[in-house]
Amino acid sequence: MIELRDIHKHFGTIKALQGVSLKVAAGSIHGVVGENGAGKSTLMKVLTGYIARTSGSVLFDKQEVDLHTPKDARALGIGMLYQEPLDFLQLSVLDNFMAGAPRFDRQVMRSALLDLTSRFGFELEPDCPLQWLTVGERQQLELLRLIHEGTRVLILDEPTTGISEHQQDLLFAALRSLKEEGCAITLGPINSQRSKRSATGYQSCAMAE
Repeated sequence: MIELRDIHKHFGTIKALQGVSLKVAAGSIHGVVGENGAGKSTLMKVLTGYIARTSGSVLFDKQEVDLHTPKDARALGIGMLYQEPLDFLQLSVLDNFMAGAPRFDRQVMRSALLDLTSRFGFELEPDCPLQWLTVGERQQLELLRLIHEGTRVLILDEPTTGISEHQQDLLFAALRSLKEEGCAITLGPINSQRSKRSATGYQSCAMAE
């Protein structure tokens, strides 16, 4: 579904990425591993249009695409779940779920949110202030928002950092379900042996510094 070919990214004289190639098919989960400074986060930001590559090609459904901004990536169905969720603590769970949505019918969006929470076993109250949620619960909400947007390529940066073991289990159960539905998933490093056992059925891609 998505492929990177010979990606280079330079920041002045610093070569953050040098000739990285990666292919993630629909219905698969890939883990990107490497030492600190190897360029994992930079690669993911290139994939989501957060930063521009210096050279190389990005193909989506076998067609070369230009990802100049995150909006370009979202238009193709490429979404990223950041280590620190991009949300609005002063707003409610429902308001955050609706952020960026083209349709703002609160009852329709409330029903969609409740359907998704039930589907994945999450416990999120639509009217709850977001600031009352844990990092793991905020991550769950952001994942549901991306799913509702129609994300087909899902990228997660260090998804197990700061979340409980139970939340890790729920996260990987959700990812396995999305994989079965044809989603292409790329994970940044996962930080415990328990979560690695939970993330069954994924392939790894090593990056060297």
